[in-house]
Amino acid sequence: MYRVILVDDEAIIRQGIKKIIQRFAPDWEVVGEAEDGVSGLQQIFRLQPDLVILDFRMPGLNGLECCERIAGQSPRIHRIILTAYQDFQLAKQAIQHGVMGFITKPLDRSELLDTLAKAQALVDREREEQAQMSLLRHTVRKAAPLAQQLYVQHFLMGHDINDLEQFIVDSGYSLPFKPDSDHVILLAVSPDWIEKDAFTAFDIELFLYALTKFVQEWAADRPQSFVLQDHAGQIVVILNFDRDRSAGATSQASELADKLRADIFACFKRTVTIGMSRIRPFLETPSAYQEASLAVTYRFVHGGDQVLSPAKLDATRQLPVRLLEQMESSLALLMQGSEDAAYDALDQAVAAEPIGPDQLKQAIVHYMLRLAVQMKQMDLDVGETSGKSLQAWLSELECTTTRDSLMGKIKVMIHELCQSILKERSMLDLRSAEKAKQYVRDYLSEGVSLQAAADHMGMNASYFSRWFKYATNRNFVDFLKECRIGKAKELLQQGSFTLQEISALIGYADVKHFHRVFKELTGYTPSEYKKHFQ
Repeated sequence: MYRVILVDDEAIIRQGIKKIIQRFAPDWEVVGEAEDGVSGLQQIFRLQPDLVILDFRMPGLNGLECCERIAGQSPRIHRIILTAYQDFQLAKQAIQHGVMGFITKPLDRSELLDTLAKAQALVDREREEQAQMSLLRHTVRKAAPLAQQLYVQHFLMGHDINDLEQFIVDSGYSLPFKPDSDHVILLAVSPDWIEKDAFTAFDIELFLYALTKFVQEWAADRPQSFVLQDHAGQIVVILNFDRDRSAGATSQASELADKLRADIFACFKRTVTIGMSRIRPFLETPSAYQEASLAVTYRFVHGGDQVLSPAKLDATRQLPVRLLEQMESSLALLMQGSEDAAYDALDQAVAAEPIGPDQLKQAIVHYMLRLAVQMKQMDLDVGETSGKSLQAWLSELECTTTRDSLMGKIKVMIHELCQSILKERSMLDLRSAEKAKQYVRDYLSEGVSLQAAADHMGMNASYFSRWFKYATNRNFVDFLKECRIGKAKELLQQGSFTLQEISALIGYADVKHFHRVFKELTGYTPSEYKKHFQ
């Protein structure tokens, strides 16, 4: 059934509409009647019907004023205006308050029934959408722990988390962290003993599973922490610190990390190296993750079974300045895709300096880490580009016994990376970038996503994300957010749409989420912005 309330100061009009509905529209039920706007609104807000039919001219509050209040408090309720022919132009103002249609007086039965049919179709569609959303929320509610883990994991890797965040909140669960106030220190726990071909893949997977469970149980007594396993086989521990209590967090985290290292050895009789990041605002978690992961690789220089922090790495013995300069020259050539020149520059630099084995290791680690940083600026990953993670390359280099074998492996790596960098640069086409940006602008209301844009450009999502950032010097997710809020500003200044309509037009299914993102980017709520510019 569909529920409707009639608001008209003429009883004969109300009775006429009611009889037509009872006889010709049996799916509709008249659940309330009122002869003025004030009493009509009381019934409307109390009974929450699917539809309300209001006379345009009534004593007290007229139909337009009633529609404005309904739009503000119960925008889900559809509104139809009854108006005499001479009032029709004036009644068009009601469109900005979400009126779905008009019925002219004197009353025409077919016009009323056609309008009811349109309202019924709208209600059916909304109910179907609500049912789908309810099912989705139920699914998320059942899988809340997984959803929260995915939220952290996606954020850690720099992926879009807006939709996942919205579903978690809509399902009644809190987010694992408070993005605006929390600070974090990340620990990257990496086993020292896992070496290529030394164990079966099953043995390694089984140990990593057991180690992850152990760390999760270890962290269970620390409510301000979160544990997950990354794609590189590291167990990542996110230690959360409230902004007001971040003093002393670094020393506290260092003590916890050292205790975790000792506890793991006591349980498994195996050593691990733990990389620790600096303390950072929660929004810089991806950078903290990179910092902790890179710190782990310094066991190539310092040895394993310890906690490696930025302070310890900063204290590393300095390499000769000339060697550092020559390595930077090699890196610059590599990033240009000049394979032979990059290798020759590095080979000559290492051969020219009288350094011992320890400093040679240190030089190669320095080169690799600087390479990872420069590739990150191009939104490239060493692992995805070369087929081996940074840690895997370092492990292979550590196993070499001569300078020639060491440089031979580096030459292979430089070849793989240069090929990918050249491909990346050849794909750079500013016209294509503008085409991608225009696609986003054109399809905002249809909920355009990274995947949809990538499909439109004929790329996979991961590659498109890197390509877009390199071509436009901006992150796709940030660009999409800016486009949505920019369009919202235009619509707010027009003053012809409700906030719910604007939210839908820019691709946000949830008005609350729209409010939050709008304020994040502009400093105003949508209502404040609208008042400011009117």
